[in-house]
Amino acid sequence: MSLPTSPLPEENAGGLSAIETRISSGSGPALPVESSFSSRLNFMLALYWFAISFLWGGFLSVVLPALNKPLATSIFGPDFLETARGIMTGIGLVIAMFVQPLAGAISDRSTNLMGRRRPFMIVGTLGIFVSLAIVAIAGNWWVLLLGYVLLQFTDNISQGAYQGLMPDVVPESKRGRASAALAISQLVGTLAGATVPGILQGLFGEITGSQLDLLLVAIVFTVCLTLTCTFIKEQPYRSEVKVSPLQAGLSMFKGVRRYPDFVMLMFARFIFLTAPATVSLFVKSFIENKGFVRPTLNENGQLVAQAGATLSIILGIVILMAILAAYPFSLLSERIGRKNTIYVATLVGFIGGVGLLIPQLMMASAVDTASALKGFEAQQAYLDTVRPLAIGLSVAFGACVGASWGAFMSVDWAFATDLIPLSEAGRFMGLSNLATAGCQALAALIGGIVVDSPLGYTGLFISVGVYYLLSAVLLSRVREKRGELSTVATFDPA
Repeated sequence: MSLPTSPLPEENAGGLSAIETRISSGSGPALPVESSFSSRLNFMLALYWFAISFLWGGFLSVVLPALNKPLATSIFGPDFLETARGIMTGIGLVIAMFVQPLAGAISDRSTNLMGRRRPFMIVGTLGIFVSLAIVAIAGNWWVLLLGYVLLQFTDNISQGAYQGLMPDVVPESKRGRASAALAISQLVGTLAGATVPGILQGLFGEITGSQLDLLLVAIVFTVCLTLTCTFIKEQPYRSEVKVSPLQAGLSMFKGVRRYPDFVMLMFARFIFLTAPATVSLFVKSFIENKGFVRPTLNENGQLVAQAGATLSIILGIVILMAILAAYPFSLLSERIGRKNTIYVATLVGFIGGVGLLIPQLMMASAVDTASALKGFEAQQAYLDTVRPLAIGLSVAFGACVGASWGAFMSVDWAFATDLIPLSEAGRFMGLSNLATAGCQALAALIGGIVVDSPLGYTGLFISVGVYYLLSAVLLSRVREKRGELSTVATFDPA
């Protein structure tokens, strides 16, 4: 497929004038031609997404809470640890919201001989290594904050360029398979990332286990980056019109307003994804602080409830449900449409999010009853009679949230692609990270404040239900445009 270089009609499918849709008189970013793209190449292309997902699958919900707890106590006090984590996560993810689309837009105009995307992926990954080392050895909360912010910055430099790689190298007729490979790679990486750190924490302790997980993340990035960059080849970008990468980056929002359905879909995506992000970010503290886990004595002789291994099992089941739901819901979207499929996913997620109030209230009542009993063993023996059902319900309703998330992911990329010009898919998909990273920032900030307030986890799970409902309202404003694919570009360097 090639970009139109001849005069266009006064108005096209995207609603742009001919002047606004011209790119340059030279060779713009080349779209892939219709040629063979093997399953092996699909696998190699998706590997780097596995590394990214392996990092973030458990970092925010398992690793960061463990590292944050001892370092934040001296600054924020023991009663505001979640507020401290919320502030840290919020700052880092706000940075990610803007770094990724900026990096993607700059890479669109890069003329490096290795290609437009791979140099950014390599530099970003090297920065990830440095960031992981700082996070692992941080001796105080401020150094941990520095390492986390740097991690978000460097990861999103790499990720912003990487998201443009598939539209560059995959023929249009092969994008469905490539998209499926990326989705599976992301979900499997998230599953592995969610389970491994909890297992390591259970074997070696929270701090040492977290440090070992960060080392393993670095190894995974090394292997995946090497294979993706070796097997996926790029053609260097050349243009007769000189546009600096910085100019392209600063113009990353240019023309986006011409695609109001894409913008509204991103708002709906932002609110929808805030719901599962809220659950995943706070499920560890929820399990530990509400009596779901029997406390044990630590090395200092203090009673602590360590839920690392239990959490990894729960998150593993939740993400497994997301994987199992992805393919059936992708087929469903072909029958009933993208919007209707997301509505079904929203209903499933709402049931799961609000349903978590049931085990929350069960354990709250059980803790009140147990507190009237004399002796630690008597209290724990009573709670042991309630814990299995409460944990089982938490897993069941969490699985609903996971299935909803997987269903949404299976449709979201295709839905967004229906609404944007494919010639600038890299820039537009980079901009979609405003919703992806932004939802985590909102979930961390609001969730931390709510949990530390009198509303506690009851308020947290009510907010999850509100997020789902609000996303459905926003989605109702999006027009479904399957079959109206636009290939024109909106960036005008002139």
